[in-house]
Amino acid sequence: MNQTLNTLLETMTEETAQYRDMHAILAQEREAATRSNRDQLMQIAQAKQRMVQMIAHTERRRQTLVGELAGRYGIDDQPLTVGKLCTRLDAPDANRLTALAHELKGCVETVQRENNANARLFSQALELVHGSLKMLNELIYSHTVYAKPGSEQRPSGYGGGRGRVFCSNV
Repeated sequence: MNQTLNTLLETMTEETAQYRDMHAILAQEREAATRSNRDQLMQIAQAKQRMVQMIAHTERRRQTLVGELAGRYGIDDQPLTVGKLCTRLDAPDANRLTALAHELKGCVETVQRENNANARLFSQALELVHGSLKMLNELIYSHTVYAKPGSEQRPSGYGGGRGRVFCSNV
């Protein structure tokens, strides 16, 4: 096995481990979000940012190695797929590369699903907050309770009969 392919396989193994770590971080994020633990969410956001940077660095290294292998085996098709690369490799190397590629793809898909679920969770929480704020804003009557002397517009009842509970001016 050539050194570049060996390094690619090691890099893919490292990237798979990083995606597993990211999945654990996202699970912690979901738990902290459901408990509304702001301090833990801040710590998790920092850990998630560090993990994203690590994954991006490993991905750039992996792409460089794939480019080197494409040049070495004379494969001009872009992007280079695992299937195309495996046609040029010996059976044991091709099998190992295929297995690692499937494992990495599975981890990436799992992280994407977890991240999308967390995004939906945060979106729903924001919608609830927005709805609560809208309801509270509707309860506040922006005009004074009593009309100014000589005013032609006389509100009837508290809040002008609009069913509002609070008044912003007293």
